Amino acid sequence: MKSKEKIGEVLSSMESMNYTGLSVAEQGILTFTKAQLKKILESADSLEQGVDSKSWDDVIVNFLNTVQRVNLLYAYLMQPSVISSLMSGKIWEIAEKVLERISDLMGEVIVMLRRNLKDMGVESLSVSLNSSPPSFNVSIVMKNA
Repeated sequence: MKSKEKIGEVLSSMESMNYTGLSVAEQGILTFTKAQLKKILESADSLEQGVDSKSWDDVIVNFLNTVQRVNLLYAYLMQPSVISSLMSGKIWEIAEKVLERISDLMGEVIVMLRRNLKDMGVESLSVSLNSSPPSFNVSIVMKNA
């Protein structure tokens, strides 16, 4: 998935970033964001491996884990106190890239899953993006067993 590579690029730039001159709040935001991005990538990797091996139960579990992590990061970055730190700080561009990349990832994951719904035993998959709080809502309808 291209979005995983782009998230990896953002992570690399965050890893090489010099924290000198950043406020304590900005350092905390970067530390939390890096940790969550790593977990999102792990979950997305597991999801992709599950699709490749047709382990549909694992795919569903890893999809839900990915959604949960993405929602957590969205909610965190969109908190008023965090936005205030971002807007007045030096890391707004990184936060903006993070939000774009995780949205791209969700789009790619959804497209990948939609191609495999029949094989997964899923009747329908609906996803919506809420604005307040920013989050992805997922509805999965399973076929009768």
